[in-house]
This record gives sequence, C-alpha cells and structure tokens, in this order.
Amino acid sequence: MIPSLAWFVSALPLLSWMCTALPEHHFVEKSSIRRLPRGWFYHGTPSPRTPITLHFGLTQPHFHQIESALLEISDPSSPRWMQHLTKEEVEEFSAPHTDSVILLESFLVSHGIDITGDALQRTPANDWISLKTTIGIAEKFLNTTYSIYVNHETGLTAIRTTSYSLPAHLHDHIDVVQPTDYFPSGRPLLSSLIVDDGSLNQRSASASAPLPQLNMSLPQLKQLYHTDAYKAKGTRSSIGIAGYLEQYANLADLKQFYSLFYPPAVNSTPHVELINGAINSQNISEAGVEANLDVQFTGGISYPLKQIFYSTYGRGENTNKSVSYQDNGNEPYHIFLPYLLGKKTEDLPLVLTSSYGEDEDTVPIDYARRVCKLYAALGSRGVSALHSSGDGGVDGVGHAGGSGACSTPNRFVPVFPAGCPHVTTVGATYQIPETAWTSSGGGFSNYFPSPQYQHRAVSSYLETLGSVYEGLFNKSGRAYPDCASQGYRCSIVYQGEVKHASGTSVSSPTFAAIIALLNDALLSKGRGPLGFLNPWIYSLEPGVLNDITTGSNPGCGTTGFNATKGWDPVTGFGTPDLPRLLKALQL
Repeated sequence: MIPSLAWFVSALPLLSWMCTALPEHHFVEKSSIRRLPRGWFYHGTPSPRTPITLHFGLTQPHFHQIESALLEISDPSSPRWMQHLTKEEVEEFSAPHTDSVILLESFLVSHGIDITGDALQRTPANDWISLKTTIGIAEKFLNTTYSIYVNHETGLTAIRTTSYSLPAHLHDHIDVVQPTDYFPSGRPLLSSLIVDDGSLNQRSASASAPLPQLNMSLPQLKQLYHTDAYKAKGTRSSIGIAGYLEQYANLADLKQFYSLFYPPAVNSTPHVELINGAINSQNISEAGVEANLDVQFTGGISYPLKQIFYSTYGRGENTNKSVSYQDNGNEPYHIFLPYLLGKKTEDLPLVLTSSYGEDEDTVPIDYARRVCKLYAALGSRGVSALHSSGDGGVDGVGHAGGSGACSTPNRFVPVFPAGCPHVTTVGATYQIPETAWTSSGGGFSNYFPSPQYQHRAVSSYLETLGSVYEGLFNKSGRAYPDCASQGYRCSIVYQGEVKHASGTSVSSPTFAAIIALLNDALLSKGRGPLGFLNPWIYSLEPGVLNDITTGSNPGCGTTGFNATKGWDPVTGFGTPDLPRLLKALQL
C-alpha cells in the first residue's frame, strides 16, 4: 500500500518525536567519484542561496517482482507473453517500505523542512521524493560542498559535488540522491552533419531509384527495409521521441522534409509534450539536428501512427548568465521516465526512442542502476524503449580525436544507457549491401551483468573471439547492441536545407518506427503491444533480421569488434525486414 499525503500529515507528531528520539546524525559517505569526468573543470563557488531541487530515490524492496514479471511477459515461449502489468501493479512493486518514507521525512523535518508544503513533490509510487531547497541547505543535508563546474567540450555548466554523505541510518533506505556526483556529459549520438553536396537529386530520392552507395534518403530506407509492404491500420500504436538538451523539433523543417520525401504526410505534425518547464522553440535558427532527424525518420516510416515529441528541460545555463538550477542536469532520466510512468496506460507511447548517451564510467553506478530500473518498469507496462549505441566504436559515445588513445586508459568504454539490460540498443550500418558502420558503438557493460536472454548468443560470439582484447572489456557484462539499422549520410532537413546526418542517432528512430508498425499490426488483431523487445529479438530464427557479417567498430587504437554471423557487438542480430518480422509474429 502506498502511503497517502493524508497519512504523512497524520504522522507529523510521530515524525517530530523521531527527530528528537534519533541520535545525532552520524554521516557516512554514500557515493563519490575518484576524478572529474572527461571535459569537466572547477569553475567557482555557488551562492548558498542558489536554488536546487534534490531528488531522493528511495529503496524499492519489492522491485524484483517487476524484473521477474518483465522477463515472463517479454518471453515468446511464456504463456504470459505481452500480458503487461498495470500502472497500479507497477506502482505497488516500485513503492518503498513505509519505514523508508518515515525516516527520510523525519530527517527533513529535523532540518526545518515543512513536508506538507509545496517544497516536496512525490511520484505516484513515492519511490522518488523531490525537495526544492537551496545549495546551502543541501550541503547540510548531505554533509558536502557544492561547486560550479564547466565542461570545456560541451559548454555545459553544472553545480555538483564529488562526494556526498547521509546519516548511517538512512543508507539502507535511500538508493541515490541527485544532483550530486553525476556530471552530465551526455550528448546526441550524432557523429556528423554534412551539407547537401548536390548528389541528392529527384531520381535518387525516388523510391524506384537504385539504392545508393553514398547517401540514404527516406524512400530508399523504406525500400531497403520493405516498410511500404505494410499499410498502417491506424490503431492506438504510437511512438515517442525523447528530447533533451534544448533540442527543438522544427515543424517547418518537418513539412519540407515530408514534401521532399513523403508527400502523403506533409500536413501531419507530432504531438508535443513539454516537461519540467521545457519549450519547443520554432525559431528556425534554434532547430535541433537531433530532434529534427528523430521526428522526420520516425514520422516518415510510421505515418499515420501517433507521434509524440517529449521535450524535457534540465541542463545548467551558460556560465556567462545568472546560474539557475531548478533541476540542474541534462538528460534528466529521473524526471522524464517517472513522468511517463505516471501516465494512464492508454496515454503511454508504446515505443520510445532516445538518441542520447554518455560514457558509462562518467555516471555514478547507483544512479545508473536506478535509471535502468525505470526502464524495466516502462517495459513491464508495454513500452518498447530503444537507445542508440554510441558513435565511438569501442570507445564510448565518440570523442574528438578519432580512434587514438582510449578515453579510459587500457579499457574499452561502454555507453550508458545503451548498456542497461532493460533497453533495446541499436547499432549502425552503412552501404548496400549493408556492412557494419565503422563508428557503431558496441561492447560490454561494466555496471550490468549479462542478462539471461542473451547468454547463448553472446557466449557463442566470445568463444569465436577467443583471447583477442583480453582484459580490455568485461566478458560477463551486458553486451550490446541488440540490433541495427542504417546510420550513415541519411538525408534530413535542417534549418531549411537538405543535409546528411550520420550516427546511431539515426539508427534508433528508424528501428523504433518499424516496431511501431509491428504494434499496429498486433493491435489490429486484438493482441497486445510487444513491450520490452530483447527476449523476443534473441529468440528470432536466423534470417528474420538481416544478419550483418562484415565490418568492425574500431577505437582505442584497435580494430574493435568484428561483425560476424549471428549476434555481434557491432550490429547485434542485424537490421530489420518488416515482412519477415510480421511473419515471425504470425501476422
């Protein structure tokens, strides 16, 4: 049972007693980082009056029931396949123990916080409790010192600390507190943007034209993956696009894209939802490359299905402005994902694509694990979550300087959230016939163990690999990607011009749009949506996906992993073929 606000009010006398009854707070370090992540430097000291919102992730003693159910409802051999959990069930299994809530609330009251006021916000399951406060008070809560840091590569500014502590009696009740030692280093997984060089013409943009070796337009992509073989039925199948970092989806660019590449959709626009004070500026000069390509490719493939662009605010302002950190971070998964989980089932996007990521070793492990649980909860409710795999080959998200020294010395660098076992991670291919794109991210997580659904496929690959790269990666980690699609020189419209984008940023929305079409076919037959995809993908017979057997993903001064028959950590099981996928689902 989830405690109600009325319960908290009635418990105030008890909380007040506990504040006086508890011994003096004995702080013990909860989390710390050994060094600043790549690109970050100390910049100054914030005013103690600077506002900050602290997010407390409370321990979830029953969450294992969600993870257990997720594997069953995602396994095609299970009688529970596609029988997803309800919102109420997920909230029940996500809820903290009542003692955890009482102890946190009493701790806040002991610092003079009015827990019945507007300063506190709670998710429906009470698994996240957020407090609007100031840097000065947060430093007392967490027995720490905050500083201003700037990232010289991205221009991001953030108020962070390198370690924080909690009273010893709270450690077993609180998984994570942010923003603290998580330095937001994420970025769109887009390796390049090239202005149209004139090679794109009316003939090559035509669906009847020969498939190109250089550029990939929407009609050619649809021809390659045979998506026009299916006509959408217009069910409640839908696709959501995660937008972060002030990436705005420009509707004028979208209209121009449709007029060039898919005229039937020219008058359609995505539904836009603004989260946490975000906007979606339509100033053409502020159009986002990432946001544009996401809505253009998802809409161009999945039209007329519902398309939702979610714009979530959450990154620090530039250092030459007044610093205002209401939510103080970027890629605020703990803001966006609980927002989705709070929706009624009929309002959830059945597919969610995200083309952002960061090097796994820059994310505190407690935060990474908590975010991965949020994806498990979404999957259990029937949402297929897809993420780009990265643009640095075996060296993480992709860094300036190419494939020289590894960004983490003597170690391949996995990507987060690509390495979360509860998301479907998409790598990239290029050329026709398809081969692995040389920058396609892939590898093995250092945070998450290999899930059962991929043991067989990954073991087979590792056996073939042998001792190559011994010690450079975690052989027992969650391996990725799971699948792939084209990601090189794909034609988009950006700020009124046709340009060519490369990156796994293109691959994830493409594969996600095809899953939205599969859901449409399933729903039209009275069946449920696919939800979490990976157990199904790993169970597919050889030949359902286009197996990519050539190419590799170099990085860290190596040639990287090689694509080969079956699963590999460059292209997963391969690229989609819609008719074969429909047949595999008996549609």
